[in-house]
Amino acid sequence: MLLKNIPLVALFLLVSMQSALTQGYPEKWCGTTEKSAWLDWYFENRNALHAQRGADTSWLYVPMTIHFVGNDAGTGYFPTDQAMRAVCEMNEKYAPAHIRYYLFPGEPFAYHNKTSWYDHDWNGGSEMINANRLPDRINNFVVGNPAGNCGYSWQDAVVMGRGCSGAGNSTWSHEFGHHLSLPHPFFGWEDFTWDYSKPAPEKVNGRLVEKMDGSNCHNAGDRFCDTRPDYLNYRWTCNSNFESTLLLHDPNDSTFRSDATLFMGYSLDECASRFSDEQIDAMRTNLYTEHSNYLQITDPLDGLSNAQSLQLLSPIDTQVVQYNNINMVFNAPGNGSIYVLEIGLLESFVPTIYTQTVYAPDQAQISIHVDKNMPNNRRLYWRIKAYNEWDVCLASPLAVGVFKTQNLSGTSWLDRNLQFELMPNPVAEGTNAQLLVSAANKLDGKILVIDLAGKICMQMNVDISASEQTIDIPTAQLSPGAYILQLQSDKGILTKRLVVTQ
Repeated sequence: MLLKNIPLVALFLLVSMQSALTQGYPEKWCGTTEKSAWLDWYFENRNALHAQRGADTSWLYVPMTIHFVGNDAGTGYFPTDQAMRAVCEMNEKYAPAHIRYYLFPGEPFAYHNKTSWYDHDWNGGSEMINANRLPDRINNFVVGNPAGNCGYSWQDAVVMGRGCSGAGNSTWSHEFGHHLSLPHPFFGWEDFTWDYSKPAPEKVNGRLVEKMDGSNCHNAGDRFCDTRPDYLNYRWTCNSNFESTLLLHDPNDSTFRSDATLFMGYSLDECASRFSDEQIDAMRTNLYTEHSNYLQITDPLDGLSNAQSLQLLSPIDTQVVQYNNINMVFNAPGNGSIYVLEIGLLESFVPTIYTQTVYAPDQAQISIHVDKNMPNNRRLYWRIKAYNEWDVCLASPLAVGVFKTQNLSGTSWLDRNLQFELMPNPVAEGTNAQLLVSAANKLDGKILVIDLAGKICMQMNVDISASEQTIDIPTAQLSPGAYILQLQSDKGILTKRLVVTQ
């Protein structure tokens, strides 16, 4: 089952786009400001719930479908492997809560092409959620612009901005915390302007302001007594003690610094590292009650049995393929189901010039067809990133295949059966250039070096074996300038440009 492929017209488009999208944050980091009716119920019944459930450390497994939203042209999607990485990182952050997220089997992803959803206001966001929400899971939409925020939790769905979803980002954990009932620790201060050098007022936006002495922690701020008062409603940095650099004043003029370690606050990503014990209890209780339909499994699913058993079959070993019609074939690892193909100009895959995702559960051998134009007459690299719905963390190392592209439909026998590279090129006068030749069959031929006026400046007979070999091209008799190097045989002629420098 094909999910989505993303060719790049310009080689550096993906790199430049991702760089632009990850520079800075929108004016508002989080658009979640509503009061949770469920949380009111939880605080009223917390003691009874604790008595009923008792000590509970079992793992809770929460399914999701990731909705990749693009524009009308079908572009702009958040890369699949980066979404998998975001879920993997989020699972690390939720591990102390014994909560693990996985992809809904059979429906891990969905794709939607609509510009008014990709870059939406609140009306567009509501329409997007209600038109596409699937039952019994968290619906996580990844868009370009979520109503001017990095993300929000609303109408029982989570919406993320792709520009705030980079590696090391805590936005996913923050918004999923909202989905499971958690407010900001500065709840009530959203969109409120204050001179923090002054004592805080008793109320903000009709809500009591939490005090440092804990006297009103049960009915002020976020109502969790193990989270310190926090009034900072903008993105802020922390000091070496993981506290706000700004000194705050509560209504009694007691001074304090906000706790930067809480994921639900607005401290920068490098400062945040935890949920408090009371926050964890609220999220787990929410899963047992309001979102009990999520808890469909009680035992871990099977991960990839051996991710390193993935074997690339074709094309490999510099095999020559049609530049716009390539079949990438590989043996899948045990329990694999989600595969991300990447093609790169370099072995580093920077830039990645093509990516395609397929969902193919229970298949031992998989073929991915690429019918887009790849760079012609180039050595290219490809690899497969394998996942399944449960195992979203990438296994390494990755196998890399190498192939060469040609227009086989319009080339000679020699084009199809022999490849050669000239290096170094340019070459210094008096230094041998080297012709690296790889042939499928034995061949007798002749090498000529011709100047731009058509004069033959050098020629030599060569015996080419059915293997790889290196042929020295002397330049001692060549003046600095540009030349044409030809490899001639009865099978055809191959040409390279040779430049000799002083």
